[in-house]
Amino acid sequence: MNDPYSPGSKARWTTRDDRESVRWRNGQGTTQVVAETDLWRVSIADEPTSSTFSVIDGYDRFFIPVGAVPIELSGAPFASEASETGVVRHVVEPLQTFAFPGEWAPQCRVETPTRALNVMARRGRATATVRIGEPPAVADPDALLILVDPVTEDAVLLPPGCVDAFEMTDPCAVLTITTLHP
Repeated sequence: MNDPYSPGSKARWTTRDDRESVRWRNGQGTTQVVAETDLWRVSIADEPTSSTFSVIDGYDRFFIPVGAVPIELSGAPFASEASETGVVRHVVEPLQTFAFPGEWAPQCRVETPTRALNVMARRGRATATVRIGEPPAVADPDALLILVDPVTEDAVLLPPGCVDAFEMTDPCAVLTITTLHP
C-alpha cells in the first residue's frame, strides 16, 4: 500500500464534514483525525466545558484553540515547569500554540464548548513544528506539511516535495511533520 504522506504522493484536501469522530483514550470527549501514522497524529477535538486530557506517554503535544474562547489547562507541573503551589495554570488564547509532554494530563476548563487543534509526535521518532501565520507558497521538500484553516477546519496535506497547486486562507495553522530515521 502506498503511504499517502511519502515523497511523490499527491496533495489531499480534507474537511470537517468528511472526518470521522473518535473517542478520546479516556472517553471524556471526541476528536476528528485530520491525518495520522503510528508516529504522529493531527486532530481537531471537541472541548467540553470541563474534562481531563488523556495521558499519551512518549509523545510531544501541541494544543491550539481554534474557537473564539480561551481554554484553561491546569494540573501538577510537568518536568520543565516549576510551581511553588504544586499546580500550574495556563490560559491558552485562541490561535495560540501551547506545547507540553504527552505524559501531562491537565484539567481542561472553558466557558463554552469549543474546538482545538492537537498535534502529537512520538518523541525521538518524529518531530512537529506548529505556527499560525501565512501559508507557504510551496510544499516543504523534506517534511509533510499540513495547513489547517482555523475557521472552516479545512486542511490540505502536502507530502514532502509535493508539486500540486494549493491554496489556503491566511492566517492558517502551518504544521510541519518530520519522521526521524533511526
